[in-house]
Amino acid sequence: MLSSITFRVLFFLTIVAGLSSPAAGQFPKAIEDNSFFLEEAYDQERGIVQHISTGVLFRKPQRDFKFSLTQEWPLFGPTHQISYTLPYSFLNSNMHRGIGDIGVHYRYQLLSGEEWAAIAPRLSFSIPVGDEEHGLGSGVAGWEFNLPVSRRLSEQFVGHANAGATLLPGIMKKIGQGNEVTRTLLLYFAGASIIWLAKPELNVMLEYLVSNTADMDAAGDIVRSTEHFIIPGFRYALDVGDLQIVPGLAFPVAVSKELTRSGVFFYLSFEHPF
Repeated sequence: MLSSITFRVLFFLTIVAGLSSPAAGQFPKAIEDNSFFLEEAYDQERGIVQHISTGVLFRKPQRDFKFSLTQEWPLFGPTHQISYTLPYSFLNSNMHRGIGDIGVHYRYQLLSGEEWAAIAPRLSFSIPVGDEEHGLGSGVAGWEFNLPVSRRLSEQFVGHANAGATLLPGIMKKIGQGNEVTRTLLLYFAGASIIWLAKPELNVMLEYLVSNTADMDAAGDIVRSTEHFIIPGFRYALDVGDLQIVPGLAFPVAVSKELTRSGVFFYLSFEHPF
């Protein structure tokens, strides 16, 4: 109930308030890369590269720590962006650890922040290098599509909204008597966030994300589960010459039918000319 109310409030603020607010170019500059679990719709500027490190720790139902490193590069200018993500996980209280499936991403700046809203659809391809038996990867090459929309709502508030899906074709599972079944799994997600620009260099954040995942049970049938994430957090920008350093911290709460768990999220970004 709480997560449903949170999503409706964030969605209302992000979309409805954005309809009546002026163009983003009329507001003073502030940190723009201001979402954690969601994706903001701002491609990299020409000649600027960004290195993003994240880590998230949950202690229930066992201690899991997931780290990722992402690099974002403009491709022939700010309209096109390419990036990649390298994940590394410590799962099941460090019983299993290793690299996960590598993500390669392309994003197109359909609308910039100077217009009604920034819109930047992304298409990603996952390279199956993670160990699927220990939960480090899917075992198949997959595709993901995400549609992020970002809007400067006022001088002090920014809103983001995301909707997307992941397609994993040809997932195999062994069932009784040595038989195997093959299924195509579809996972989808949606969310919204509201960002308070407390200062030009300081963001106070509240995000909501709902994730609906699919897996196979012992009989090879597809079973689905839904998890809601409520994520309060903050980030701060520090400029050192041409280098911008942005550390951040958040405290996600994940709610599913079976379990409620809380965690800690760490963020560190370096952005500079190349």
